[in-house]
Amino acid sequence: MFIAYRLALRDVVFFQNYQFDHSPESVRTRRLATWGGAAIIVALLGVMAIITQSWPLFLMGVVLAGVYVFVFPQLLRANIRRMTNRMYAGQLNVLGRRELEITDEGLVARTEEEESVVPWETMDDVTVLDRYLFIYLGARAAHIVPRDTVMDGDFVEFTGALRRRLGARRRASPADPPVIS
Repeated sequence: MFIAYRLALRDVVFFQNYQFDHSPESVRTRRLATWGGAAIIVALLGVMAIITQSWPLFLMGVVLAGVYVFVFPQLLRANIRRMTNRMYAGQLNVLGRRELEITDEGLVARTEEEESVVPWETMDDVTVLDRYLFIYLGARAAHIVPRDTVMDGDFVEFTGALRRRLGARRRASPADPPVIS
């Protein structure tokens, strides 16, 4: 089974934002930074309010912390977009035409410059969305297949074949953690 598609910068940005929203590590870190930052703001202005005996200063700290809790995640999301654009700006070999092929050895990935084989046992997870297929090769790396840019092959058939192949591997080694989400 084979699929060819075109990967664009917007697809990589979408993946990074998806990870930002759904990765347990990212959610945990974002929650800690958001609520920890708000707690520090309230604590600092609370101490200052006690020292100066100015309760409006404490109230200002509570309001500032509330604004921080709302604005900080939005700033992080904008930073993801900006950093992804900057990181991939000169790396056109990562973007463009890509091919994936399901073989007995693993998933063969081809670009115009290189070809590699990802053995089945090294694949962590597969996530299928309406517009994307993410084939995880680790916690932070994935093959990103955008449905709307498939040039050769069938998105649904490829996804089904990939799931069947990974399902067969799962049945052969039941001690591993689940593959398909």
